[in-house]
Amino acid sequence: MNLNKKSNRNTLPVIIPHLPNLKVLNLANSINLVRTPDFGGLPCLERVTFTGCAMLTEIHPSIGYLERLISLDMTACTSLEIFPPIIRMKKLETLILSDCDELHKFPEIQTSMDSLKEFCLRETGIEVVPLSIGEYCTNLCSLDLRYCNQLQSIEGNFHHLKDLKRLYVDHCDQLENMPKEGLFDVECCLQQLSLSSTFFDGVRRGSVNKLLGFPRFLTRLSLSSCGLVDGDNISVLFKELSNLQVLDLSYNSFSRLHSDLSQLPRLKYLNLSCCINLVELPDLPSSISVLLAEECRSLIIKEDFPTNQLKWLWKISLSESNYIGKRVLQLMLQTNAIEDYFVSIRLDMASVPISDCKLGIFTLLLPQNWYDQFSGFLVYMNDPRLIDRDEVEIIMKDVTGSAKENDVLEEYNGVEGFDSFRMCYIPFNLVRHSSRWNRENTTISFSINNFWLNVKLVDKRSQSDDSIERAKGKTYRSEFWDEESWDQKTFEVIDDSRTSIKIRWCHDVSLQMSPRKRRL
Repeated sequence: MNLNKKSNRNTLPVIIPHLPNLKVLNLANSINLVRTPDFGGLPCLERVTFTGCAMLTEIHPSIGYLERLISLDMTACTSLEIFPPIIRMKKLETLILSDCDELHKFPEIQTSMDSLKEFCLRETGIEVVPLSIGEYCTNLCSLDLRYCNQLQSIEGNFHHLKDLKRLYVDHCDQLENMPKEGLFDVECCLQQLSLSSTFFDGVRRGSVNKLLGFPRFLTRLSLSSCGLVDGDNISVLFKELSNLQVLDLSYNSFSRLHSDLSQLPRLKYLNLSCCINLVELPDLPSSISVLLAEECRSLIIKEDFPTNQLKWLWKISLSESNYIGKRVLQLMLQTNAIEDYFVSIRLDMASVPISDCKLGIFTLLLPQNWYDQFSGFLVYMNDPRLIDRDEVEIIMKDVTGSAKENDVLEEYNGVEGFDSFRMCYIPFNLVRHSSRWNRENTTISFSINNFWLNVKLVDKRSQSDDSIERAKGKTYRSEFWDEESWDQKTFEVIDDSRTSIKIRWCHDVSLQMSPRKRRL
């Protein structure tokens, strides 16, 4: 039964409690609904939705006895204060209580809930995570406690949660009490852990690893805005988390990181942005693909920046790097092992003079044999209006023989003084599959609205280049990494028509710790 409409009713139709075969009940957005019915007459219910019932204050206790219930979603029931005891919900797989602001206590679970996979308490007012969650939800895969800003204690450990893969405890700034024996044990399969903006004492004292017991299978870890300083012993993490791929340490206060960071053999993504005291980059593992260090105002990039050792680095953000920016780009193009993929660079507060820039459209005349001598296009971009736009569209057109070859465009030599400077490399392999791009093309136009542009050709490297040979010898997809977000990519071809190629370029992709799921 679907009553998913904005309704003024404060009670449910009388017929609902007398539908013994009803399996699905959707009462989303019943904005004046105050209380639910007795569920005793609905023994076959499998899916119940009360999302957006802002006036709902009372759930009938009989809901805790629904033995066939699989999914219960009560997102944004902002007046709900009490959730009834769970007595027989043995088949429940998904329990969503996010945005229930007035829910300050979750009851002790009184039965085994081995079927529960996803439990979301995000943005609730709970103060304690009860001991019974760690005892009875033994097959739990995901626990979301983000923005529980009144959460003070996690009672008991999660040692029995052998299948727990995702735990989010972001912005729980009142959290103080953790189990002394450690939250996890080494057999836990936890893969993603986010503690952003959670200032519990364990982090500040440098005993975070002891309190949490980080599992060895962890692949994504966020410690952003955790108040980390030089005295915090987080280097122990670098020695034990051999499977770690994503590490977010942004918005912390340390000035240096231990060289043991280079001992993370699978690390692909490192975010150090807005670490304003950071004075130098740590030694980086050769596996790194994405390095973000913008707004690091004390950071000094040395001329021996080791891009020659970072064969898979394709995306980088730096700040105030006037003299080193172009050098970083050159080294990346010379030594990168992924010649046939995009490269994206952003330099904030950097003034990199580029001559012969055009506003909006840049027309590139191609030399003879360009198809064989070069590997791709290098696009330089500056925003003249000082507007920091995260996403732009690059349109490439073959204008051979058209009037655009000789268009007189607004030109500026030596563009300087812009707050954000970006460069990207577009490989030829992007266009080789299109029938209209061939060896006979002599002129290509590039356009980005309201940006200063310059485009150059990048020389093809020798096939004897060691890095290329090593790349060919490896499983390419296992080394290359572009998984900051499951919803958005840094580069995406959004149109490949007979007249043009359109590429969406978004350098600042927000890191996602897990894929978004479609709600019922």
